[in-house]
Amino acid sequence: MLHPAAMSEPSAPTSQILRRIARDYLRDQRGTLILAIAFMALYAICTAALAWLLGPATGVLFGHQSAATQTGTAKMLFGEGRAIWSLPLSVVAILWIRAVAYYVQQSRLDSIGERVVTFCQRDMFHALVRRDLAALNAVHSGTFVSNFLYDATLMRDAISRGVAAVALELVQLIALIAVMIYADWQLMVIGILAVPGVAWAMGKIGGSIKRTTQRNMEQTGSLSTAIAEALDGRRVIKAYGLEAHVSKAADARLSERLKHLVKLARRRASAVPVTDIFSGLVSAGVIYYALYQTAHGEVSADQFITFMGAMLLALQPIRNLSQVFTIASSGLTAANRVFAVIDAKPEIVDAQGAKDLAVTQGGAVRFENVSFAYAETPAVRGIDLEIAPGSKVALVGPSGSGKTTLFNLLLRFYEAQAGRITIDGQDIRGVTLQSLRGAIALVTQEPILFDESIATNIAMGRPGATRAEIEQAAKDAAAHEFITALPQGYDTKAGEGGLKLSGGQRQRIAIARAMLRNAPILLLDEATSALDTESERQVQEALTRLMKNRTTIVIAHRLSTVADADKLYVLDQGRVAEAGNHAELLALNGLYARLYQHDEPLPAEGA
Repeated sequence: MLHPAAMSEPSAPTSQILRRIARDYLRDQRGTLILAIAFMALYAICTAALAWLLGPATGVLFGHQSAATQTGTAKMLFGEGRAIWSLPLSVVAILWIRAVAYYVQQSRLDSIGERVVTFCQRDMFHALVRRDLAALNAVHSGTFVSNFLYDATLMRDAISRGVAAVALELVQLIALIAVMIYADWQLMVIGILAVPGVAWAMGKIGGSIKRTTQRNMEQTGSLSTAIAEALDGRRVIKAYGLEAHVSKAADARLSERLKHLVKLARRRASAVPVTDIFSGLVSAGVIYYALYQTAHGEVSADQFITFMGAMLLALQPIRNLSQVFTIASSGLTAANRVFAVIDAKPEIVDAQGAKDLAVTQGGAVRFENVSFAYAETPAVRGIDLEIAPGSKVALVGPSGSGKTTLFNLLLRFYEAQAGRITIDGQDIRGVTLQSLRGAIALVTQEPILFDESIATNIAMGRPGATRAEIEQAAKDAAAHEFITALPQGYDTKAGEGGLKLSGGQRQRIAIARAMLRNAPILLLDEATSALDTESERQVQEALTRLMKNRTTIVIAHRLSTVADADKLYVLDQGRVAEAGNHAELLALNGLYARLYQHDEPLPAEGA
C-alpha cells in the first residue's frame, strides 16, 4: 500500500483547470450561468448606483448644488423639493433590487457548484471502478474516500464561493471604478495604485495556500486511511486490545493534519489585513490629494463625496476578493487531485479488434509457460496447466505458491508477463474483458455482499434476472429457506459486507449469485475453508450442484475437500511441482503426500 502522498500529482496550471471545468461541466449549464451573470451585473449596477446617489443627494440636501447645475437624473430625483421623499425611496428601491439580484445570482451559482461537484464525483467513481486491480491495491481506500468527500467539498467551495465570487466582486469593482472615473479621473489614477500591490500580495499568499492545501489533503487522506483501517480491523482491535495503539496512531495523524490546518488558516487570515494595508495607504493618498484639489477649487464637494463613497464601497469587493482568492486557490488544488483520479486510465483494456469469447468446447483452459511477478517479487514462473472442459481441477500447495495469482491472471485482473492463457483455444488477451469475465463465475473464501437487498446481491450474478430466477438460484444454493425466514425475506438488506448474516449464509448467497450467472467456467477460491462443519456440509452440497457440467478450478487448503478432483496441480514457489489425481500423487510420496498427511480441518469461525 502506498502512502497517501503517493497520490500527489503535478499541479496543472489554473487556466487549464478552469478551462476543463468550463468544457466538461459548465457547458450544459450555460442558461443557468448566463442568468447568474445577468443578475450579478444587476447587483453591481445597484452598488454603483448607491455610490453615485451620494453626490447629488448630498449636494441638494446641504445646499451645495443648485437646481441649475444638477444633471438630468438628479433634477428628476431631487429637484423642486422632491428629495425629502425621493431619496429614501431611491435607497430602498436600490437595496431591494440589489437583494433580489444577490439571491438569484448566488442561488444559481451554488446550484452550479453542487452540480459540478456531483458530476465530478460521478466521473471519479466511474474511473475508480474501471481501474486495474493493481492500481486499486496500490492506494488505500481511505485516500479515495478523501478524494470523494474532502477534495470535492473544497472544489465546490472554489466554484460557488471562490471563482464565482471573484466574478461578482470584479463586476462590482468595475462598476464602482466607473463611478470614480465619472466623479474625478485624477483621483481614480491614485486609487488604482493599490491594485498591483494587492495582486502581488495575493499571488504570494495564494502560492503558499496551494502548497499548504496540498499537504493538508495528503494528511486528510492519511487520516481517512486510519479510520478505514480501524473500522475494517475492528474485530482484531477488540480481540487484541489495540484500542490505545490505534488511537495513538490516529492522534499522531490528527496532530500533523492540525498543524497544516492552522498554517492554512493563518495564510487565509492574512489576506484581508494585507489588502487593508495597501488600501489604507492608497485611501490616505486619495484623501490628501482630494483635500488639496478642494482647497484650490478644483474639486467640488459633490464630486468628492461621490468619489469617496464609491471608493469606500470598492474596498469591500477588494477585501472579499482577497478572501475568495484563498478559497479558490484551495479548491483549484483539490480540483487538480480530482481530475488526476478521473484521468487515470486502466492498463488492462480490450485489445484493438478484440472479439467476444466464444465458449464452443465447454470451457477448456490452458496456461502455457505463464510467468508473472508482483513488482520485483516473482509469483508464478513457467506455469503449464491444462484443464479439460467439464472437469474439476484443484490447485493446492503452501501459502504464497501462486494459486490465487493464477485466478487473477485468468480473470485478467493482472496481465501475464510471459506465456499465454487460452479458453477453448482463444488467447484471453484477444477477447473482450466483458465476455471473458461473463464466462467465469467466482466464489471466494470471504464472500463479498453489498448493503443492498439479498435479492439484489444475488441478481448481481446476472443483472436483469427475474425474481423467479433469483429464487430458483437461491434454492439451488440451499439459501431459500433461511432467506424467507428473514424479516423482509428477499428484500432484507445484507448490511455492510453482509454482516447481518452468518458466514455460511453469506457463502450460500454468493453461491446463488454464481448459480444465477450460469457461466461455463467456475472458480472456487477456498470457498468452504472458513465454515463450521454443518455450514460446510450445506455449502458443499450447493457447490456440488453448481459444479455440475462446468469446468471448475478449485483452490483448497483442505486437501480432503478436493481428493475427488479429476486432476490436482501442486504448486510450490510459483512452479508446478507435481500433477496427477489423488491416488497418483499419494503414490509419488512427494509434496502432496506430505501436505495430505498433515491436512486437518481448520477451526470454524461460526455459522
